Amino acid sequence: MKPSLLNHSKKKALVFCQPIFHLTTSTYVVNFQREQCHINGNNSNRKTPEISGPLETDAEKSNANMGSCDYIYLLQACTNNKHLLEGKLVHAHIIHSGLECQDIFLANTLMNMYVKCGHIESARKVFDKMPERNVVSWTAMMAAYARHGRADEALEVFRRMQLAGVQVNQFTLSSILPVCGHLGAQEYGKEIHGEIIRGGFQSNDFVGTALADMYGKCGCMKNARKVFDEMPERRLVLWNAMIAGYVQNGNVDKAEELFQAMPEQSIKSCTAMIAGYAQKGWFDEALKLFWGMPEQDNISWTAMVVGYAQNGDLEEALEFFRKMPERNVVSWTAMIAGYVQNGYFEEGLKLFQEMRVNGMKPTLDTFTSVLPACAGMVAMEHGKEIHEDIMRSGCLFDVFVCNALVDMYAKCGSVGDAYKVFEKMPARNVVSWTAMMAGYAIHGCGKETLQMFEQMLLSAINPNHVTFLAVLYACCHAGLVDDGWRYFNCMIKYYHITPSMKHYCCMVDLLGRAGRLDEARDFINKIPIKPGVDVWISLLGACRIHNNIELGEQAAERIFELNPTIPAPYVLLSNMYTAAGRWKDIEKIRKLMKDRRVKSRPGCSWIEANKQLHAFLVGD
Repeated sequence: MKPSLLNHSKKKALVFCQPIFHLTTSTYVVNFQREQCHINGNNSNRKTPEISGPLETDAEKSNANMGSCDYIYLLQACTNNKHLLEGKLVHAHIIHSGLECQDIFLANTLMNMYVKCGHIESARKVFDKMPERNVVSWTAMMAAYARHGRADEALEVFRRMQLAGVQVNQFTLSSILPVCGHLGAQEYGKEIHGEIIRGGFQSNDFVGTALADMYGKCGCMKNARKVFDEMPERRLVLWNAMIAGYVQNGNVDKAEELFQAMPEQSIKSCTAMIAGYAQKGWFDEALKLFWGMPEQDNISWTAMVVGYAQNGDLEEALEFFRKMPERNVVSWTAMIAGYVQNGYFEEGLKLFQEMRVNGMKPTLDTFTSVLPACAGMVAMEHGKEIHEDIMRSGCLFDVFVCNALVDMYAKCGSVGDAYKVFEKMPARNVVSWTAMMAGYAIHGCGKETLQMFEQMLLSAINPNHVTFLAVLYACCHAGLVDDGWRYFNCMIKYYHITPSMKHYCCMVDLLGRAGRLDEARDFINKIPIKPGVDVWISLLGACRIHNNIELGEQAAERIFELNPTIPAPYVLLSNMYTAAGRWKDIEKIRKLMKDRRVKSRPGCSWIEANKQLHAFLVGD
């Protein structure tokens, strides 16, 4: 567009803008609400109402000549200032003008406005109504899903784009590759790699970096290194991606080798190496590199906090956190996550509250880090307050946040609230379904868990190993032995999932609770890997329920061989002997515990009263 034409368009748009942005009369509000019904697809209000009242009076002359360029300028202003309401008003006028489905550039701008204002569903409605879409339309919709953590939907849009025969560009490719990395969809990533080669994009900086990063996130550093080696020019961002990839995959030696070979070491590469050293517990190397940096930015400070927290040294993590010259939301979130992941739920929740007092606005990652603390302490009132924060911040459409909410409500005993969140989710992944199933399972709702599993399969989402754990747990607590066997065999034969020790443990628990103790013992003897402590404790627990002292003693002996310092087998045996009146055996157990210096840890519970948490130990 020529400058003079652009200026003319701006002037006309500004005239039109004022009655929209400053309108206060009830007449127009009513008409706007009718327009919104039309936007949202309400069939009862399909007839587009007339714009009347002050808007027609103030902007009558300007509106008569409004075109796509004017609306585009208005929408860009709304986008830049995150003015969603005003953007919706402009959208209503576009519908009234009849331009909504006529101009592809206008539709793209409208879609971009909704995306930038956080309303993905409205953007999708615009996208679906477009009679014609170009590569910008498809890429914008796909990238919007990707940015909001809705990877499955981003991939679905990309697949539809391919079926529509739209030619991809470097922006499309550099947007879809991180999605493959996030999902661990290496095979699909390889297909896209083939398309990159056919399209001649393999030398593009953005595409090459995204490709190497994708392979790194999928755990295939061999392919990532091949991409790196074949790049004609290696920019700093590619070096950083490779070093980060090696660190994420636990190959710190390779990362260090590449780090030393860099033409110029950046703050980002130094930070990745600090994270790698800390991950391995090599804090001397991490500290040396950290203090040797020309300047320590917020990310490098946070890397040290994360490193100490991952190694369980929360005192050092907190010391680094408090020493930071400036803390941002990422550093607060890292420290909160460190507490929660190490089981210090109360400290994590208190730090979250301190963060809010300091005026820091939580992000998606903050919410997903703190909600497990509420779940761990069964602090539902705090969880509800955080839920309200999430709604106010517009994060309720994020699949990870919703998953954390489902898990929190379920573990706090409110399966109904968990289901309400689950039901309203705009998109669900395997974690969403699994969290809901686990919620039903831990409350003994075996039938509902299995129904949910079948619904998930109908939704074309494949279960993973955690999903089957939830299903087996449900069968176990509902006494559904035959169903448990069926799902266990289905997991191995049809989904090719190798059972973990937790799956074997569930099966032993399932058989043991049903009183089939000999079958449980035979099952343990057939496990292809050496049974762990938890498997034998499950059998011992079942023996305690059914008063089978002889088999219980055999199970306890196996546990003592594996780890004689665990209190559980001593307590279970003691309870069995007490029930049988075998007082001499009880004395033997007590002496054994004393000789081995085994101490039973006191139980701890939290009570939430008047939005305050109170911890109680056994004996308080």
